[in-house]
Amino acid sequence: MEVIPVEVRLRVLAGQVYAAADLGMWCFNMKRELMYSTCPYENEFLNFLKLGECMDYLYSRSEGWERPVILNDPIGLIWIGETTYREGQPDLMILMGPLFLNRTSVKHIEETLRSMESSVFIRRQMSRILDHVPVIMMPMMTQYALMLHYTIYEEKILSGDCYYQNGETVDTSFGIMAEKPNIEISRAASDRERNVEQLLMQGIREGNPEFIVGLNKQVELAYTLVSDTGDILRDSKNTVLVFNALCSRAAVEGGLSPTTAKEVESRYAREAEVCDSVTKLTRLNNQLVHEYTMRVRECRENPHISQEIQSACDYIKANALKELSVDEISKSAGYTPYYFTKKFYKETGVRVTDYIKEMRIEYAKIALVSTKKGIQEISDSLHFGTRNYFSKVFHEVVGMSPTEYRERLEGGTGQEVASADKGRNAGKKKEEKDETGADTDRTYEGARRDRY
Repeated sequence: MEVIPVEVRLRVLAGQVYAAADLGMWCFNMKRELMYSTCPYENEFLNFLKLGECMDYLYSRSEGWERPVILNDPIGLIWIGETTYREGQPDLMILMGPLFLNRTSVKHIEETLRSMESSVFIRRQMSRILDHVPVIMMPMMTQYALMLHYTIYEEKILSGDCYYQNGETVDTSFGIMAEKPNIEISRAASDRERNVEQLLMQGIREGNPEFIVGLNKQVELAYTLVSDTGDILRDSKNTVLVFNALCSRAAVEGGLSPTTAKEVESRYAREAEVCDSVTKLTRLNNQLVHEYTMRVRECRENPHISQEIQSACDYIKANALKELSVDEISKSAGYTPYYFTKKFYKETGVRVTDYIKEMRIEYAKIALVSTKKGIQEISDSLHFGTRNYFSKVFHEVVGMSPTEYRERLEGGTGQEVASADKGRNAGKKKEEKDETGADTDRTYEGARRDRY
């Protein structure tokens, strides 16, 4: 079989992506000299590359990059870059772009250009040609990145193997989709999005996590941004907030108490606001879908829990970040501490103190997903006393240490960890003592399942 040189393969790919999406391709040598491009505004976009420092970043990290790199500049332009090698040394620098992931507002572009202190002529010139930048949804952008990698290395990789300029791996399981100017394409994408959303809400109402996992495997979820401020992170947060509200409503329709659903919704809304990247929002979004689904499932499996104990559970969830005592909780339920602890254990299968710890671990998992807080800081905020005790309880509940949990998320999605959580307690036995001190041999999973 004839071996086709990589330069020839890249030339063919350049023509294909330009014909398909008006997406330009650039080829530079290691001296930063442009060999060729298919971009009709070559000189103008070279200025963008210099102003946005994307080229500096790519060349500074060229050695060792054997995966597509997603570059972004302050204006919101996205570039896909990768390096070819000859005899083990960097040879060519290939770029695809520019493109937008959403319709960045003209006002935002103008403000950004002014902040760069570029000349009036350059600002006018750049604003004019930005109208010709293609708008491509994130899942399709990653497909172009995979095509570029295969063209160079003849190796198939996954979308998660790509890198962002800020060092995070790309996660498109909750890809933020831009609106295409073509009305028919937009209408078709909107119809598909609405159908997938309805299926997702159905899975939450039924408390069916297997259905949710299966749906994620069959389709790549992509949601239109609900706002268009020009700030991708802000628009993505707004999208997650709306999606969170929809999931909360579906959970109530599935049988979850409105009080509990509101508590979960408020908690995820707070966590979404402190996320500092789209990747973290993606993971948080996956986790909230899993939690709503599991809570509905628990309600359906044991709908006979008394309203008083349900209210006590809601009270604990809403105040898990505060100092809590059994006396305070029993008072909120209208019982004496002794009677309340007996009743709580009888109906839920776990002790009040253990339930409080489990709820705090749920908060810890969210903090590990969506913030950069240290383990000690998270432990202190949840009143565990010491980091060692927090790590011990976390391992008992989750099946791994806080550090392992965070590292696992660094290499995957919240849904993957949720799937791991599902199986970690299967068949696992845990010795528990009832309130009188007698040992009871129960499966830990069974105790959790009987809680509601």
